[in-house]
Amino acid sequence: MREVNLLNRITRQFLFLIVLVTQICGVTTFVYNSKAQCFRHSGFLRFYSSLVLIFLTLFLMVTTSKMFDNLQAVWPYAVGSVVMLVVRIQGFLESAEIVELLNQMLRMMRQVNLMARHPNLFRLKHLLLLLLALQNLLRSLNTIVGINKRSAEAYDTLLNSVLLLIVLAVLLSFLLQITINICLFVVLIATYSELHHCTRRISNDMDKLRHYSVLESGQFMVLVKQLQGITEKLIGLRHNVFRITVRITRHFRFHWVCAIIYGLIPFFSLTAKDQNGFYFLIISALNIIFQWTILAILSRESRITRSLCTFHLTNYHKETARTIDELLHQEIWERITVTIYGITLDTKLLFKLLSISAFCAFVNRLEYLHIQGPQ
Repeated sequence: MREVNLLNRITRQFLFLIVLVTQICGVTTFVYNSKAQCFRHSGFLRFYSSLVLIFLTLFLMVTTSKMFDNLQAVWPYAVGSVVMLVVRIQGFLESAEIVELLNQMLRMMRQVNLMARHPNLFRLKHLLLLLLALQNLLRSLNTIVGINKRSAEAYDTLLNSVLLLIVLAVLLSFLLQITINICLFVVLIATYSELHHCTRRISNDMDKLRHYSVLESGQFMVLVKQLQGITEKLIGLRHNVFRITVRITRHFRFHWVCAIIYGLIPFFSLTAKDQNGFYFLIISALNIIFQWTILAILSRESRITRSLCTFHLTNYHKETARTIDELLHQEIWERITVTIYGITLDTKLLFKLLSISAFCAFVNRLEYLHIQGPQ
């Protein structure tokens, strides 16, 4: 097997860096055991995460209670704080399941590497998606400037800098929860892409057999049976990837609901009366579009675009045709659709949400101009 190339080393280090940041922020409670080559729970990290969670809960309870004095002006931040806190608590309670899913993904990735005959699972497009996820996180943190400018309406200005740092930490922990999900989706996208390459390679091998007319019937059928065994392993891998993908989407579906709510709050509450207001709304729209783009790429990659149906091009032998039919009956024809509580997150829903958001932003802008007009 070939060595890990530079691109894959950088991608793996980037993923471990994300995990390290989540550990420092108390978001995750697992560590990677290099000897056992698996993730395991850490008692220290769980204790540390519980302390961080208690502190954030007390802080958000105190600040939210103060917000009730001026609820009409700061209700978006109150709702956003509750959403972030709920996601943080839910992630802490379900930390055991995410460790199990990560270990399943590690085993699945090793099997895919063996099938592909090389350890280089990631390509340049996958690294770019991870970098865009990091940019999405930093871009969201940049919107804290808008909160800083409006925090004087609800808080003492002397405490504004301290509150800004704490709110930044709360927002970072929330965004890291979403970023972890995006990183797992990118790994699944890379896995599906590699499985497509394996399918194409096996299909090409089957096609080459057609030109080996000099082979005797016994030799030919031995090669067909070998390819059948390899193809059955490939189908088994695709089944495993499919099941893991479904479990991950179910595990993070509540996170996606909260991420959607958090992303839509500015359109219903913020008036784009200056450059910063427009920037804040554009950033919120870009975040939603990027998250939906990841889901769309995952759905597209999970389709059987390079299916075993292409093997029918070599359907020139009865035994081969029977073998192909047996394999096709084992295939998965369903593509991944990310569904949360019965609602499918597809492009149609995205266009509807963006249309409603744009309409609300337009109405808020007209209302602001109407109020400023007579003055």
